[in-house]
Amino acid sequence: MTARRLDIISCGPSLTLQDRGRPGYLACGVSAGGAMDRRALAEGQGLLGNSSDCAAIEMVGTGGRFTASGGPVWIALTGALFRVSVDAAPVKWRTVFRLQEGQVLDIGPCLEGNYGYLSVGGGFDVPPVLGSRATQPRAGIGGVEGRPLKAGDRLPVGDSDHLPDNPMILPPADYFNATVIRVLWGAQAHLFPAEERSRFTETRFRISASMDRMGVRLETGADPIRTDSGLVAISDSVVLGDLQVPGNGRPIALMADRQPTGGYPRIATIISADIPAFAQLRPGTEVLFRAIEEDEALEALRQMTTMLGRVRSSARPLIRDPRDIPDLLSYNLIDGVVAERDTQKPEDI
Repeated sequence: MTARRLDIISCGPSLTLQDRGRPGYLACGVSAGGAMDRRALAEGQGLLGNSSDCAAIEMVGTGGRFTASGGPVWIALTGALFRVSVDAAPVKWRTVFRLQEGQVLDIGPCLEGNYGYLSVGGGFDVPPVLGSRATQPRAGIGGVEGRPLKAGDRLPVGDSDHLPDNPMILPPADYFNATVIRVLWGAQAHLFPAEERSRFTETRFRISASMDRMGVRLETGADPIRTDSGLVAISDSVVLGDLQVPGNGRPIALMADRQPTGGYPRIATIISADIPAFAQLRPGTEVLFRAIEEDEALEALRQMTTMLGRVRSSARPLIRDPRDIPDLLSYNLIDGVVAERDTQKPEDI
């Protein structure tokens, strides 16, 4: 029997395999890495019935063209909204469907957000490094040879006994155009005078074009954020979402591929539940930071975890016109999976 694969015909320059990351190696100089939007990653794995440690293709800016080899491959598309089609027929985003052998999945430009995810039923069967398949190009580990994906890569797909019976679609995402991001005061917040901390939460910051998997620079027309003792601190470990303030007084949010340690004071830390929303903010977007207490941050994380545990039950059958389904006979059409005309236009995808 031929092993199933997802083959890359062509792709953008910033596609990598990502999972939940590899925590626990900071002492070795290796940051956790992992998906920038872990909510979207978890949604894709949940739709497919995968284990939570499976990896997905993370796409930035544009996707690529893919084809199934060795048999059909179940696909889930989550995260940032991309234009997508199968054999030139438009497909809705936030769906799970079967890509038949030889069919071409075409994922075009990103229309909303920054990071999109392509997950496969059974996960991508590449060897883990330090307990994770997450790609860290700077360290040269994880994924495929520790590098971004490229045309010609053939990604083996694992087996699964928990695949869906029919195509499904999730309700629209509700976290993309966030205007307020919740934070906890950071490890060195005490270095900033009370009036500076107040000004930090009252200032509208703008997401700059200087953003990647390592960090996001914030811009503002307001005066720089200052400390009483200068913007230098003893280097120590940093965490995901830390907002460090360098010498120019403009905060930088530290993201998935952040450095293990930092010497700039951190005024605040984005709460875990809001990292996905922050990661999806496009350059030019304005955002306010709101300081909250730890119990509120824990409750927000609990709510998100509960929601992600119900992803599959929240999906509904994907209604499509039978004439638009090239492999119609391979689907179970019972219970209204195909019941009415799909009126979605390509520009509405």
